[in-house]
Amino acid sequence: MSRDEEAVFRRLLSSLPRSGAGRRWDLADPYLRRHAAEHAARVGGDLLGELFSDGEYLVNADPRSVTSALSPFRDVYGGFIQQLLDVYCASVSWHQRVDPGARRQILALDALRLGHRDLAASMERLPGGRVLPWHCVWSSATNVSPSAGATMTGHAEAITALTVTEVAGGLVAATGSKDRTARIWDLTTGRTRHVLLHGSPVTSLASTLLDGRPVLVTGSDRITRWDLSTGHPLGSVSVGSPVRQLALDDSGLIALATETFPYVADLRAESEPPRPVRAAGQRVRFVAVCREGSSRFALAVTEGSYVSAFALPGGELRYRNVLRRSGDTADRITALAARDIEGQTVAVVGHESGACTAFHAHSGLLVHSLLHPAVTEGRRPRGVRNEVDSIEIHPSAHGWRAVAGHRDGMLRTWDLGSGGLLREERAHAGSVTDLVTTIVNGRRVLLTASEDDTVRSWDAETGELRDVLAGHTSGVTRVAPALSGTRPVAVTVSKDRTVRTWDLRNRRPARLPGEHPNWVRTLGLHRIDGRLYAVTSCRDASIRVLDADTGENVREFTDPDGQPLQAADVLTDSRFTWIAAGGEQGRLHLWEYGTPEPRESTGRGPSAVTALAILARDKLGFQVVAGRNDGALAVWYPGTGEEPRLLAPPGRGRDAGVSALAVAATARGTVLLCGAYDGTCRTLLLRDGRQLHSHRYETPVKAVAIGSVAGEPVTAAGDDSGRITLRRLDDGTVLRTLPGHTGPVRSLAFSRVGHVDALVSGSSDGTVRIWETSTGTPLHRIDLPDYVQTVAHADGVLAIGYGREVSVFAPSNQPTPPEHRAEGSR
Repeated sequence: MSRDEEAVFRRLLSSLPRSGAGRRWDLADPYLRRHAAEHAARVGGDLLGELFSDGEYLVNADPRSVTSALSPFRDVYGGFIQQLLDVYCASVSWHQRVDPGARRQILALDALRLGHRDLAASMERLPGGRVLPWHCVWSSATNVSPSAGATMTGHAEAITALTVTEVAGGLVAATGSKDRTARIWDLTTGRTRHVLLHGSPVTSLASTLLDGRPVLVTGSDRITRWDLSTGHPLGSVSVGSPVRQLALDDSGLIALATETFPYVADLRAESEPPRPVRAAGQRVRFVAVCREGSSRFALAVTEGSYVSAFALPGGELRYRNVLRRSGDTADRITALAARDIEGQTVAVVGHESGACTAFHAHSGLLVHSLLHPAVTEGRRPRGVRNEVDSIEIHPSAHGWRAVAGHRDGMLRTWDLGSGGLLREERAHAGSVTDLVTTIVNGRRVLLTASEDDTVRSWDAETGELRDVLAGHTSGVTRVAPALSGTRPVAVTVSKDRTVRTWDLRNRRPARLPGEHPNWVRTLGLHRIDGRLYAVTSCRDASIRVLDADTGENVREFTDPDGQPLQAADVLTDSRFTWIAAGGEQGRLHLWEYGTPEPRESTGRGPSAVTALAILARDKLGFQVVAGRNDGALAVWYPGTGEEPRLLAPPGRGRDAGVSALAVAATARGTVLLCGAYDGTCRTLLLRDGRQLHSHRYETPVKAVAIGSVAGEPVTAAGDDSGRITLRRLDDGTVLRTLPGHTGPVRSLAFSRVGHVDALVSGSSDGTVRIWETSTGTPLHRIDLPDYVQTVAHADGVLAIGYGREVSVFAPSNQPTPPEHRAEGSR
């Protein structure tokens, strides 16, 4: 850009209205909000930094223009600008779907989560001197990683395929998506180079060099070759069935897994189409291209645990084997990895049972059956869903190892020399979807991607956790290591439709308060020993107790079998505090607050507990009401030695499960209100299960609450349409509906906000809304950078669970409590 152009741009900036010392970007011309960063980047010098240092610009600018001008790694900036960009990029994918008012709220929240309190306070101030009506007192920061680099957006659906390579000396990533496109991304600038259109979802891709030309091969309803430099197609051919997976080696030999047969092809022989080869079994799941000495061959795994090997490029059959555990005819193969080990290719497959089998890929000869020691002893290994979802083979100082990632988040490391189990740990709160290794600072590092929205890096030799790469808002499907100059990086893709880069040199900071490894499922505010606490569950094995003033994780109550807990509630009387919880095994547990072990537990139930409430029964005891995934309601009387009794029988159909439950004492007795995934909302009497009334909504009811309007008892139900319906409790008459949410309503709570009777609602649209119940008037809205799962309000404090985070808010006219440690409790 010439000096004249720079002068013109600076005059444009100087023309902006001002408020005190700051520019009023909210009044700027839309063109300037969209293109200011682009022009500043062209001008160069300090102008881009000057622009980014203006928080009001970041609030009002088009997020796509900001991210396109950013360096992929923010440590090239200094001081305050780097802090601003860390805050901005913490929720950058969410900024693109909200307006500037919501963006301001999210920026203020992220500034607090990253420890920049002054910046958070400045973001809460609106032009004209007003402030946001609610400010954040504290927040967890599970999903904010200082290792984050660029976030790239463009895909319209989940991204399922990834490869990283160099093109003309620059690092690029190629991604495939269910949106029927593949994209080529410049990892130096974070921009899209090419969009490659397909006729069906892109399920797999791989890259190689052919005659010095970088080539990408994509699989969808056909296979297509592309020039990676230009994005131009080089040829396409149908294989008669959707491609499930493809494997490619550096010589251009390719193997395809399709819904029917495996195919083999030679990309150098352009006139010869891929040829089908007959494999044992049906429906090919996995393929690999391998070599042994000078020969190359392909492995194909089909349903029924069959493995076939074919010579390449001709496709002649070498062998067919069936790999099943002894006496087990249904142990499907669910993962495959192959690796050249000292001139021989060893393959490891993972099974549905959680076992693995290592064999010599060239001959099919068995090397080891990798069975958990508990299995050989006739016991069930730790974990709920043991299916192997990913495998990696890597060298170590003591030989070769295989690492298996399981559906339940477990990571198991095996010695391929002896077949012994070296380590196991619950690495993630969701399925381990991908495993790769790389070298960082001379050490081998294992990267694990998961459905719990994170990638974790581990020291491959010791198993020590190095870092948690958190920022995706949905399951991570693939991870690939690379070098950006001399910087070791990871590239990840996700169901949230974003591509992200991460700096692998960083190490994990100290554990953060209130950290949740999975989405927060339930959240309640309870006064215990005179202090206010937030009690949470997140579908892992623990119930957490957080100080509502500071966020400190005060206590944890853990399922004795290590099984996930999905719901919890608290009952406090003048003498004791009790915590009840239920989970996936259908068991109910009861803890006395001062005791880490359960006071009492039930046996396993016929279905998972999905909702729960604990309430006083009489002077002698209390009761726990549980809603189950099969639609049943059960009541448990701790202290009697009896198992729970059914209050309402299981429902009919797959969607009859209880999704929400509320309990309240009324003049007619204790009343239960329960919502179901099939849209049913029932009101029942607790004493005998008699139904007072029932209503059917068009979409699932995932949030219910019982309260009062002008002294009259009412119920509230929120469904997946985003609508909230208020009804009289006595007869079910509709009082009013509250439209406003644009996503499913996930949580409701009646409370008193200020001097007004109010209903607080949380939704998957990322907002919490507060309604005046007597008129239905919306009072306040708080925007969060993720799906809101649960809300609670008590003593003027608003607690929100969104994604894997918990934040506590207070009205802006209420002073922030001083920071201090929680007092001791029973």
